[in-house]
Amino acid sequence: MGFRQGSYAKVWQVKPISDTITEFRISTSRKNKQTDTYEQDFSGFVRCVGTATARKAAALKEGDKIKIGDCDVTTKYDKEKGVTYTNYVIFSFEDVDGGGSNQKEAYSPSPTVDDGELDDSHMPF
Repeated sequence: MGFRQGSYAKVWQVKPISDTITEFRISTSRKNKQTDTYEQDFSGFVRCVGTATARKAAALKEGDKIKIGDCDVTTKYDKEKGVTYTNYVIFSFEDVDGGGSNQKEAYSPSPTVDDGELDDSHMPF
């Protein structure tokens, strides 16, 4: 699948940089239909940006799997050095197998709304 929105990736290393940036090393694989084995098709360092995404990424552990959400790839050419830099950024992701689940928000059902009628049994008079 490569590095793109909707692809699944395995986390290999996590490094919080700041409150808004967490860097990690991930890899993606593609199944070879002829050999019925998985072959790596992307491996690299990716930055998760944004306060909520960086915090969620910092809670991940080695071996966790994620589904990449909004993401971007940019390149910059340094003319003086003659080098092209490629940057991979993730703006959102889903935790696939529950790793880092301590950062997930607990489900809280909305309070029920009554019909607006007063219940006299609870009145003090």
